[in-house]
Formats: sequence, C-alpha cells, structure tokens
Amino acid sequence: MCSIHEVGMIRFLSIKMGVNDLEQLNLHQRLEHASEQIKEAGQAVIQAQGSDHQLLELAQKQLQQAEQELKNAQNTAGTEATDNSQFQHAYEQLHDTRQQIQEIKKNNNNIL
Repeated sequence: MCSIHEVGMIRFLSIKMGVNDLEQLNLHQRLEHASEQIKEAGQAVIQAQGSDHQLLELAQKQLQQAEQELKNAQNTAGTEATDNSQFQHAYEQLHDTRQQIQEIKKNNNNIL
C-alpha cells in the first residue's frame, strides 16, 4: 500500500514522464519490494536458527508473497522483467532462501 506521499509522487511522475517511464518505475518498485521481502525472509531464517518454527513459517509466507510479486512483475512487463538483472537476482535469492528453509526443516526432522 502506497503512502500519500508515494501516491502524490506517482501522480506527479505520471504527468512528467511518459507511460514507458512510469511502467519502468513500477517494475523497479515491484522488484525492490520483492527483494526486500526475500531479504527479510532470509533474516528470519537466520534468526530462527532452525528452532523457531513460527519464524520459519513467517519466512515461507514472505517468500510466497515475494514470488507472487515477481510473477506479477513478469506478467506485467514480460521479458523486460525477466531480462532485468534485479529480477534475476531476486529469483536466485528466493530460491536460495527457500532451499535454506527446506534444509533446516530436514535437519529438524532428522533430530526428532
């Protein structure tokens, strides 16, 4: 959800910029948001240290939201999104963090 300031900026930018520039800004914002969610999920995984199941579940939910954000960006911008290095990096981080969670859960099951 955008703040009043962000909405005002978007309106201002839409007047000053062309449609393609505004779409590029929107793509950048989506990718930034997804990257931030992935980063937060990674931090939650580290904090959980494998013993806090609720924190791991929260991290998984954040990853699902980030993945949906990336899919939305891809659906909206197409190859412009998938060719974007920020998009590719976010997807790699998403995959790596998801893999960390799976390994932690596997290790926890082996302990039990």
